[in-house]
Amino acid sequence: MNYEWMRERLETFEKVLLAYDNRDLRADSSKEIGAAISTTLPTIRQIVKQLDPALPPRITEPQAYVGVHPTLRAVREALGILRDQELWALNLAPEAPSLVADQFHPHVWPAASALWDTGQYRVAVGQAAVSLSAHIAQKAASPLTERELVAQLFSPAEPTGHQVRLHYPGDRTSKTWRSRQEGLHLLAQGAFAGIRNVATHTDDEWTEQVGLEHVAVLSVVARWADETEVVRP
Repeated sequence: MNYEWMRERLETFEKVLLAYDNRDLRADSSKEIGAAISTTLPTIRQIVKQLDPALPPRITEPQAYVGVHPTLRAVREALGILRDQELWALNLAPEAPSLVADQFHPHVWPAASALWDTGQYRVAVGQAAVSLSAHIAQKAASPLTERELVAQLFSPAEPTGHQVRLHYPGDRTSKTWRSRQEGLHLLAQGAFAGIRNVATHTDDEWTEQVGLEHVAVLSVVARWADETEVVRP
């Protein structure tokens, strides 16, 4: 919505109402002021409806005895809403929880934090992904890296040949176990395909918020990986 336009129309209408209240009944301009009110009322009703649905019925033609005062009060309330609505959003909204970066996984955040204060968020996230890959590879003693590494290690399938797996403990025949294992398998591949690879092969810088969200995903993968155990053929 065009709040500046809304404010301008309300303020202009307020002046018309005040002019009507102070009009000289004998002057020709009295009729012009009344006509200005009548032609402007539909637009003013639409404006105040957007601010408070309870206001439009109070926007009326001048009434006997009370004149324009009910309408004037409604217009001033609408102007007050326009003036303060940004402050309402800022000061009255419930406080949102925030992520504490140094509470991310210890193999993720320290790798990113070295570059974080430089504003190179994309590069910092890439370093965090490299550290995560090394952490997982070390646990499984695997020569693989990144997406190939997690695609093999976290596969729900039983290990074969010289391969090993990193599987959650528990009953591997249960639906819950399979859901958790498949979740780790897919999320880890997505993290390296959609975060690590993009961080490496693009020049576009990321905002801090985007960077933090990506590091959070890597931290989740790291924490889930820590819950797994090495399974050999």
